Amino acid sequence: MTLQITASHDLITPTLDRKMKNNIARKSGLKQVAGDVYKRRSNWQKACDFIQASRAVSVVGKAHFESKQYAQAAILRKNHQAEQRTQLLDRDLTDEEYDAQVWNSNGVQNRLTREDFVRYSQNHYTAKAGATPRNVRAGKISHVGHALHGICEMNAAPTGMTYNILRNTTLGSVDEKSTKNKALMFGLLGFIGVGTTELLGARIRKAADSATFMGQGLSSVLIAFPIFSSFMGLIGTLTGVASQMVVEKQAVSPEQQSGLSSDLSKNLQKLLSQLKSIKDKPELIQVMGKAMQGRNHIVNKIKSDSCDAQGVPDILNDVLAVVDPTKSDIENMRAMKQALGSYLQVEKPEGRQATMWARYQYAKAVTTKESHYVALVSTVDHMEVAYPHAAALKDARRWTEEKGAPRVHDALLNNLAKPAALIDRVANTNISTTLKKWATQKYRDEQAAKLTDPRRASKNRFKGEYMAKNSHQYRPLTRSLIRVAEGMRLFNMNVVLASNANLSRIFNNAALQTQGTLGTGPSSRVMGNSVGRFFGGALLAIIFGTVIPIAADATGHPSTVSTNGKLPVDFSMTNIGILMFLLSTPTLAVQGLAQLAARIEGWEGNINKTVKKGTPTIKF
Repeated sequence: MTLQITASHDLITPTLDRKMKNNIARKSGLKQVAGDVYKRRSNWQKACDFIQASRAVSVVGKAHFESKQYAQAAILRKNHQAEQRTQLLDRDLTDEEYDAQVWNSNGVQNRLTREDFVRYSQNHYTAKAGATPRNVRAGKISHVGHALHGICEMNAAPTGMTYNILRNTTLGSVDEKSTKNKALMFGLLGFIGVGTTELLGARIRKAADSATFMGQGLSSVLIAFPIFSSFMGLIGTLTGVASQMVVEKQAVSPEQQSGLSSDLSKNLQKLLSQLKSIKDKPELIQVMGKAMQGRNHIVNKIKSDSCDAQGVPDILNDVLAVVDPTKSDIENMRAMKQALGSYLQVEKPEGRQATMWARYQYAKAVTTKESHYVALVSTVDHMEVAYPHAAALKDARRWTEEKGAPRVHDALLNNLAKPAALIDRVANTNISTTLKKWATQKYRDEQAAKLTDPRRASKNRFKGEYMAKNSHQYRPLTRSLIRVAEGMRLFNMNVVLASNANLSRIFNNAALQTQGTLGTGPSSRVMGNSVGRFFGGALLAIIFGTVIPIAADATGHPSTVSTNGKLPVDFSMTNIGILMFLLSTPTLAVQGLAQLAARIEGWEGNINKTVKKGTPTIKF
């Protein structure tokens, strides 16, 4: 079946269009002021983005989206070759010839069998879709790896997980920027840290320490959370390897072809909507080009030899050249398909030129071209544009925190409503009705809507989450205090709590760079994340178990509770919990000062954001 490019009349909604523009702006270093007006992001905002990027969900999200995008690039490249062959033969290819040239080619199959695609394309790797028994098995193995990843995340940050579960069980889903969250951090984290210390200390004292590791009790090491997280990272890596050993190239079924064609068509249509916006507008073309290079621009995704003199990627120029606003979407999308397919071509060495080194260089050049397509389409196909189905990104930890705990919260309220009904009859109150209302999603949606409703701004002006998201509505002192409180919360949640994640992030990036430099295909973010967790957890355990105790002995300050000379593995839990508690104290205090300052200084009430006179802006 030939590649079917289709257009949907209701795909591009005003909301989706603005989300795509916001994503392009964010990636290029801009932020929305109001409507279609954008300005440069401050260094403070860029720093906040960088710190928050340590969260594992961002890694998983990139793997989810990029896996499909690399497959689309391969399909476009091979489809262009098939169309060239059609012209050469002066006839249409048969279905069998086309399938062999495109869907079942090595180029497309190599992308469809990548671990990232196997893990996050559940509809492709099912028997119903036509996957072979081996590929169904590979998909299941990869899903096991995803489950192990969730367990790894649980043990990588047990303090944060414990806190999130208790918070969400108590109050349901809570905005992390809210005053409630800051108050709960102050009220719970100290107890979590001390409580965990006592539990682990009791477990250590009962453990048999006959075996040793680095001179310390092996049983003590094994129960350390970083060690278990590292171990699960290793098992996750091996599971990914097992999935890749099982997966096989197969004849892509009509159902699978239809799904791949549909995904590609949607991305082309979304991309077209933005290309029309920037057509013949040099300033916006520059914005799009910067967005393709990446958010932080530390290492450009597209080298200078693939850009024009103004730094605009060639692939963007090529696809812009064929867009004609006077033509229909389907005509433009077909022209874009041709332009992208032509750009993705790489001359393949033949005959005597096909040495091992030449084939290696060819494969690297193909991957480089495909990465340019990924950089282009990721501006409109991204987590910030359309969050994928929950099952695609939610691992065991996030399901427990974000689904399981709120469900327990709702169940508790519904159970409390039953005895409350008796009180209502006696005292003529509505306690039972109120409890049931609090346990509904409708109520939560209504509360969220009230917080963003501009007509209720004056009622929301002293709420912590509203202040954090609308600091421009307050005077200088209040704005400064809001930023300090948010800065301490971000540091607490994304640096202190995420010590394991940040160490893993270093090894994750190293693994991706090594694979991308030495290998011929795109780096696997799934495998890089598992490798990162293995080394990050192991290094953290070594730091907790050796470096810190040595430093404590040298300074004469005990690092933890007494464990009879054995390895103090509870250091990580004790100090992270208590340190977060200590940091949450000034965070809550500064938040309170910000709310007090807002009452003293006054609320400006400028709901519609504006820019200061002389501030450069861009209309998009």
